[in-house]
Amino acid sequence: MKKVRLPNGDNIYTPDRITSSSVYDEIYRKNEYIQRGIVLHDGDVVFDVGANIGLFSRYISEQAKGLRILAFEPVPIIYKALELNVKNIPANITTYNVGLGERSETVDIDYFPRVSCDSSIVPFDWDLKVDQYTRWFRKKPVTKYLPERFNKAIAKRLLKWAYKGVKTPVQIRPLSNYLQENHLDHLDLLKLDAENYEKQVLAGLLSDDWDKIRQISMEVHTHIKGGENLLDELTAMLRDKDFTVEVRLDSAYGEFGAFMAYAVK
Repeated sequence: MKKVRLPNGDNIYTPDRITSSSVYDEIYRKNEYIQRGIVLHDGDVVFDVGANIGLFSRYISEQAKGLRILAFEPVPIIYKALELNVKNIPANITTYNVGLGERSETVDIDYFPRVSCDSSIVPFDWDLKVDQYTRWFRKKPVTKYLPERFNKAIAKRLLKWAYKGVKTPVQIRPLSNYLQENHLDHLDLLKLDAENYEKQVLAGLLSDDWDKIRQISMEVHTHIKGGENLLDELTAMLRDKDFTVEVRLDSAYGEFGAFMAYAVK
């Protein structure tokens, strides 16, 4: 575990520096989750699903007073950082060392020690990811003039280095369990960044519990096998649940197949 100083001066714990840097940029600088009609009010109830090291919970605790936050992170070592990082935030926060999914079960997650924020149960499509990074390298001043085969070789080497995973068993439970066990009759914001597992998280909602949710801010990962229509599928489902949905194709990681969807009732 590393202790690092963020650009805003906060000291936080993280398994790796890539995670603290990229997640800080996504949440604090680009404000990816609180926009396009998503608003927070004092006293709101928030589920931070895919809480990672806790930066989203830290951030929103400063945006509204008296928030009740339930934060979920399945990977044990990342969860330890989450606990440390939200210990003294100005919010009523409860953390859970579980992931959310369709049913209660134990599954293996690929924990990536070098880029822990991308740890995932559902793997990305390797060939697609190589192509995405090859295109990305073609835009960079140092590599844009290299032959494509060299950029592809660089992409493969980088991905093999970054995504050398460790199979780790984690607990999964349905989202509705936590609404019921905490006697919640409303959920003001469901923030969802489950690294390729968002469809399974939403499948863990009972029909009656959909009516309790006021807003959803979700990163949709289409870089999985069969994921090319996932964004359309999930937004259609949300509209069918009476949400007004806005999609951002230019989100922070859009060129790598991760897009933001904002749903409001």
